[in-house]
Amino acid sequence: MENFFEPIHFHEEFQITLILEGGGSLFVSDSVIQFKKGEVYLFGKNLPHVFRNSGNEYQTNGQKKARAVSVFFNQDVLKHSILDIPEAYSIRRLIDLSVYGIRVSDARQEAISRKLNELPEKKLFEKFLGLLEVLECISKDNKLDFISCLGVPIHTVQENIPKINMVFDFVRNNYKEKITLMQVADLVNMSPTAFCRFFKYKSQKTFSRFLIEVRIANACKLLFQDDFNASECCYSCGYNNLSNFHKHFKSVTGMTPLEFRKNMLNTAN
Repeated sequence: MENFFEPIHFHEEFQITLILEGGGSLFVSDSVIQFKKGEVYLFGKNLPHVFRNSGNEYQTNGQKKARAVSVFFNQDVLKHSILDIPEAYSIRRLIDLSVYGIRVSDARQEAISRKLNELPEKKLFEKFLGLLEVLECISKDNKLDFISCLGVPIHTVQENIPKINMVFDFVRNNYKEKITLMQVADLVNMSPTAFCRFFKYKSQKTFSRFLIEVRIANACKLLFQDDFNASECCYSCGYNNLSNFHKHFKSVTGMTPLEFRKNMLNTAN
């Protein structure tokens, strides 16, 4: 087509998309990134998204510059069908994480592209097996990029760890309040020093960085969805210092709150 499907939309089906031609900006929930030819993306059900061509990627000399292969399926049905298969745990986990939007790493894109292009040639049940092969291959990618800012805080742990999940739940429910290292260490019956080592080992980031990302993710949501200004976001997300909020916001998003809002609104429009 001349352009990818507009406008920003969401649907019940899980979506896998391989970009064959074109490039520009990809809007996913509260985030905007650049996309290009050869990349593979995953979107969970009801996740708002849209691929938007950049100015130089529109039709030139009669040649249409937006080409993609997309696969859609009911993720709940698929998860249920593999529920009792231990070997399929990584696929179920991948489907759960897709709510944040996923970009497959460069190292895996060629293999995934080949498998996706083979799917239309398969018959009946072979298509289902081919889809499982695609998902299994992606689930083994240890360098997946999670697109949505709301997904940043919880995507780094690739296994189900009760103590980590307790910390995630506690922070998500209490990020507006003051949270201390001692509080979360006590929550999982560990000393602060042991907890810091444990959390860093399992998540590849410090607890303080995790807390910052949770708060900034929620600030992004308030800026875009609820029309809050920077000061309102600051005090609604657990900060009591506007300067500190601005510094952390830029460290996570690469933009100031004002730049973030302008970027998101321009994309949405």
